Amino acid sequence: MLILSNTTEEQTFTIIPRYEPTEDVTITFVSETENKQTHQFVYSATYLNGYLSISNIFSPVLKLNNFYTFKVTIGDALLYRGKAFVTDQTNLPKFTLNDNKFVSYEGNNNEFLTI
Repeated sequence: MLILSNTTEEQTFTIIPRYEPTEDVTITFVSETENKQTHQFVYSATYLNGYLSISNIFSPVLKLNNFYTFKVTIGDALLYRGKAFVTDQTNLPKFTLNDNKFVSYEGNNNEFLTI
C-alpha cells in the first residue's frame, strides 16, 4: 500500500509492474469513500531495474485520511493495481492506521482457565 500526502507539491511513488511498459501509462485513482474516480493522468513513467517510478501533482489535492484504489494501464492492459492511503503524518516508518486506538497488554500472565 502506498502512503501519500494531501499536498500541492509533486509526489513520487514506485511500483513493480507486471511487465515493462513500452509507452505512456494511464494512472486512475478511485476514492473508496465516494466510490468514484477522482484523478486520472497520463505519464511517461521511468522504468529501471524492474521498478516503475511515477511522479504527479494531484489536483485537486487528495483528501486527508481517505483510501484510494488505483490502477496503472496501457490501453486496456493492466500493468498494476494497488491501494493508497492519504495522511499528513511525516514519520512514515512509525506510521500506523490504528494510532492510539489499540492498547497492547504488557502483562506476562499466560494462565488460562479450563472448565
